[in-house]
Order: sequence, then structure tokens, then C-alpha cells
Amino acid sequence: MSKRRIGRSPLQFSIAGIGIELAWEGGGLDKEPTHIYYEPFLVNGQQRRTDARLRVRCGPLPRVKPEAMIFDALNNRWRLFRVNGQYLFEFFHTKPPHRRWQVAFMASDFSSGELYRRPDKTYPRKAWSLTQLMRPFGELLLVNLLSQGRGILVHGLAVCDQGEGLLFIGRSGAGKSTLANLYKPYSGVSILGDERVVVTRLGEQFWLSGTPWPGGGFTVSHDTVPLRRIFCLEHGPRNALIPDAYLNLYGLLFQQIFLPFWNGEALAFAMGLGEELVRTVPTCRLAFVNDARVIAFLRQKN
Repeated sequence: MSKRRIGRSPLQFSIAGIGIELAWEGGGLDKEPTHIYYEPFLVNGQQRRTDARLRVRCGPLPRVKPEAMIFDALNNRWRLFRVNGQYLFEFFHTKPPHRRWQVAFMASDFSSGELYRRPDKTYPRKAWSLTQLMRPFGELLLVNLLSQGRGILVHGLAVCDQGEGLLFIGRSGAGKSTLANLYKPYSGVSILGDERVVVTRLGEQFWLSGTPWPGGGFTVSHDTVPLRRIFCLEHGPRNALIPDAYLNLYGLLFQQIFLPFWNGEALAFAMGLGEELVRTVPTCRLAFVNDARVIAFLRQKN
């Protein structure tokens, strides 16, 4: 892990092998407890490649007349436009009146971008929050970079148990954070993430990686491990592995992939990779009871 501290410009991150450089001017990076989630992903002059170079400017947001709207995710507080051959993201505050407080101009291949951030009243003048800057923008950036033939971002729990990568997927409330907490006391276990995790493919092998965006388990890891099994979570009266038809399993995975609906080619890649993932990696439904016996059950089955 890098010993470089959050707060110095530029910062270099590596997430699932994707290199991101972040520099800024016109404002300082605020010190906040949630920076700890990004520290494991820092690299210090060891970055083999930089896939996206970003510059943050803290101050008034530019006024731009976009050419056309590409995607409207206003319910999730962001929209995507095309302007002058670039992508333009607009982000809105989650609280009423939902004012616009961040915009990002990105190159068509997402290799570079300019981010404009309105200073937050809760921080000193012209200070900004890395956590608020990168969510959801960082997730959207990663989705676009991954969909260039590399991988997918998944809503799931990623566990490395004795060197084996296990991916647990399911809707909110299915038990991802619960299962993560059950795993924590065991030796030989690393929780890569319980909310946003990455699956990539290199040759014939699928790999499982963590991201800086945790769920209720508040655990992240920069590790990457071979992906061995996929489980579709559900609560049940007993611990059981339930085989199911391929199309049903693919449908359950499909619901948990962050898909780039705004780009037809990227969308086709992500959907195709998900299909290949279910066909290649052993996948089944997992009904489980909320106690530690499920861990012994899974270890016995693996």
C-alpha cells in the first residue's frame, strides 16, 4: 500500500487494475474520515498505466448549452449530455431543491476530464469532499472504462476465502452485508467489498476485485483474486445450494450489473460478459440462515 497521504495533488488510484490520476486547483481536498476507504487504492509512483487523468476545479460551475441529452438518471441525481464531441455529466444534490453542484467534461474515450465542483457550505471555503466527488461520478467513470473490453461493476459481496474468490449477488436486503459480517471472524478470509465490486476477464480467467465504495459492512480491499464461484443470495429456513436454469441465473446476475445504457457498444459488451460469466463460472442460488453455520456449509461445499 502507498504511504502517500490523501490531500496531496495529484493522487493516483488503481481500482481493479484501472489507473486514475486526480489533480486539483482552486480549492483544497477536505479532511474527512471516509478518505480511509480510498487509501488502500493509492499508488505512489508505481502505476503501470493511467487510464484516466482528471482535474478538479472548485468554484462556480460553468454554464454550457449541451447539444443533446444522452441519458436521464435524474431520479439518481445525474444526467449525461453530448457537447463539443465530449461527454458532459451533471450531478445534483440529493436534498431539495436538488441544485446542480458538480459537472464533469469527459473525453469521448473517458481518458481525461475536467471536474467542476461547487464548494460545500459544510466545509471551509473552496474545500471539497473526495467521497462526494467520486460517488456516483467515480462509479460511472469506472463503468465506462471497464466496458471498453475489460469487465463489469457489480452490486454484490466479494469474499476471498483461503485464496478462492466468491461472489455473492442479490437485491438490497438479500443478505450481502449480513454474510460479510459472518465471514469477518474467520481466518484466511478477506472481504473485498459488500456493495460495489468488479469482475474482470484476462484470457480464460475471471478475476474478482474490490472498490473504494463499501456497503453496510464498511469494508473495502484493493485485492484481486481468481473468481471461483457465484452465489445468488436469498434467505431460507436452512442452508442450501439450489441449482437453477441458466437463464434464471443470468437474469439474477443481470439485475445486479451496473450497465452503460447510454452506449450501445459498451452495453453489448457488458451483457455479453455477464452471459459468459454465468456459463463459465459455477453459479447457483444460495438460501441461508443468518448464523455462522453458513460459512462452514460453504467451505464444505467448495
